[in-house]
Amino acid sequence: MPENQSLKGIVSILEKEKETTRIFLEILHKEEEALIHERVNDLDRIVAEKHKIVTELEAINVQRLQYLLSRGYPASKVGMQQWLTKYADDIELHELWNQLIILAKQANQTNQINGRAILLQLQYNQRSYLALQSAAGNISFYGPKGQAYI
Repeated sequence: MPENQSLKGIVSILEKEKETTRIFLEILHKEEEALIHERVNDLDRIVAEKHKIVTELEAINVQRLQYLLSRGYPASKVGMQQWLTKYADDIELHELWNQLIILAKQANQTNQINGRAILLQLQYNQRSYLALQSAAGNISFYGPKGQAYI
């Protein structure tokens, strides 16, 4: 395959990965809004959207890694860096990759924040549930040393 055709293939993969990552980030922002405004009923739909887009991202990632392998590079972050080094003069290619990395970092950070918010809400709900059970005289959760846990 001519080098120019080869680059079009990887550029297409990277553009698709960038766009899909952007969509994932939008979904994460929807999740964040639902968490902030306590729209619990929206979360099931959002989780389904997240699952679908993550599946798409995984498939695109496999395409990129297969591309690297087919060019003799390791199917890894290191392989991608080695491949990019070969095209150090291609400013547009490097800009596309950098934009993808920035979006991926933003998505990772937003996902971690949302995860922490969900964990805090879960802990709050558990404590509230235990307090209600305790008030009703139905303590059924115990800590590691056998003491009632609230």
